[in-house]
Amino acid sequence: MKKIADVVNKEVIFISKETSFDDIISIMKEKGVGRLPVVSEEKVIGVVTRDDILIREEKAPLPPVIAFWDLLITLPGNKEFKSKLKKIASFKAEDIMTEEFLSSSLEDDLEEVVTKMIEEEYSYTLVLEDEKLIGIVTKSDLIKTCF
Repeated sequence: MKKIADVVNKEVIFISKETSFDDIISIMKEKGVGRLPVVSEEKVIGVVTRDDILIREEKAPLPPVIAFWDLLITLPGNKEFKSKLKKIASFKAEDIMTEEFLSSSLEDDLEEVVTKMIEEEYSYTLVLEDEKLIGIVTKSDLIKTCF
């Protein structure tokens, strides 16, 4: 039986709760990652994902915007949208992170964790040891290591 230890990516990139919105975008683009664990005092307190940074209805008026991964196209000139976009750009990681995340340990059974990822609709699991982040397993990692 394979364990999480067999597939874990220990080169996980993480950010602090003070990391700016612009820096989050830059890190995701430069490193080619879609999720960034947020760490405070050596403990994971949340995760910022691509979905967290895409413009959502509750954060900006739609449809004057079409959001793409690295491109934001503003449609008609809309003062309310521009104002809200400026506010979003001032956010820090703690303002947009998701506090709920899936975690596992090195000794967890890989099949059970993958099943949980699918059932709970996560594309990753953070690997923790004594509550400290030591790695990540993503669906991409699984494909690379298992096939």
